[in-house]
Amino acid sequence: MAERFESIDVFRGIAVLQMIFWQTFDFFSKVDIYTDEPYYIPYLNMSIHAPGLAFFAFISGVSVYVSVKRKLNNNTKKLDILLHAIKRYGGYILLSLFFTTFVFGFRIFYIWREAIQGIGFAALIAVLLVLTFRSKWIFPSLALIIAFAQPFLRKLLENSFIAQSYPLEPASFNIFSNSVSIFLNSTIRGSFSLTHILPILLGGVTLAIFLIRLHKKQLIKTSFITGLLLFFISIVMHFSFNKIDYYSWSPSYLVGFTGLSFLLFSLVEYLLLKFGKCKVTNFLGLFGKTAIIAYLFHFVVIYKPLEVFNLGNRLNQPMSYILTIISIIIIYYSCKIWLLNKKAFLDKIKQITNNLFIYSKEHK
Repeated sequence: MAERFESIDVFRGIAVLQMIFWQTFDFFSKVDIYTDEPYYIPYLNMSIHAPGLAFFAFISGVSVYVSVKRKLNNNTKKLDILLHAIKRYGGYILLSLFFTTFVFGFRIFYIWREAIQGIGFAALIAVLLVLTFRSKWIFPSLALIIAFAQPFLRKLLENSFIAQSYPLEPASFNIFSNSVSIFLNSTIRGSFSLTHILPILLGGVTLAIFLIRLHKKQLIKTSFITGLLLFFISIVMHFSFNKIDYYSWSPSYLVGFTGLSFLLFSLVEYLLLKFGKCKVTNFLGLFGKTAIIAYLFHFVVIYKPLEVFNLGNRLNQPMSYILTIISIIIIYYSCKIWLLNKKAFLDKIKQITNNLFIYSKEHK
C-alpha cells in the first residue's frame, strides 16, 4: 500500500489534459465547443471536453479509497481521517469559492456549476461512506441507486413553492433561504451536484478495491469486463428508454461514462504493464500530479486576461490549435516548476501567513 500507483497519475493526467486542451482551444477560437459541431455532439447533447469531467470524478474516487485505506492500515483513527478529508476536500470547495468568484462571478459558485466544488463535495461524502461501510458491494449499489434516482429527485424540486422560496439563482439577502438554495444546488439541482458526481466517483471507489486486492493481470481483466458490461448496459438504455445526455445527467450517461472510465483505466494499466514508463506516461503523469494547478492555471492565466481585454474567441481554428499546443507546453513546464518547488513555496506561504497573524496580533 505504500507505493504510488503510476496508473492513477497517468489516468488523472489524461482527464485534466483533455479538459484544459479543449477549453483553451475554446478560449482562442471563434468556434464554440459548446454549440458548434463537431465539437458539440448533438446526439449525446455533449461538448467534446465533457468526458474529462467524468474521468476526473472517477479517478478522484480511486484516490479517495486508496488514501483512506492507507491511513487505516497505518492505524490512523477514523476521526483523524475524516478531519483530514474535511481539510483537504473542504479546501477544494473553499478554493472553488474564491477561484470561481474571481474568474466567473459568485453566481456560478452559488448554482454549483464549477467542477472543483462538485468533485470536492462528492469526494468528502465518499470518504465518509468508505469510513462507514465495510462491504465492497455497497459502493456500486449506491452508485446505481443514486444514478437512477437523481432524475426523480430533481423532478420533486420542480414545484412553485421550492422555486419561489428557495430558487436556483441568488434572489434575496435572506440567509436561511440562500443557505437552503445552496444546499439544494450542491446536492441535487446544480450541474455538478452530489447526485451527478457521486455515482461516477463511487465507480472509482469500486475500481480502487480491485486495484488494491488484485494482481495486475486480474485487475486489467476485471476492469475491462466491468467497463464493457456497464457501457453495454448504457447503450441498451440509450436505444430503449433513456438516451445518453450529458447536460441532463441521464442515468445512461452516468452508467456509460463510468463504464468508459473502467475501460480507459484497464488500457492505461495494460500499456504500463507491457511497455513501462516512457516520455508520454511521464508527461501525462506530471499533469496528473499537478491536476488542480494545471486546471486553475489555464483559467487564471489564459482565460481571464483574454476575457478582461476582450481578446478571446477571435481566431480561426488552425491558429487556435497552434496557440493551444503552445499553452499546454507552457502549462506543463509551469506545473513542473511548481512540483519541484512545491514544499518551499508552501512553506513560504505559511511563513507569510504566520507573520501577518503575529503582526495583526501585536497591533491590536
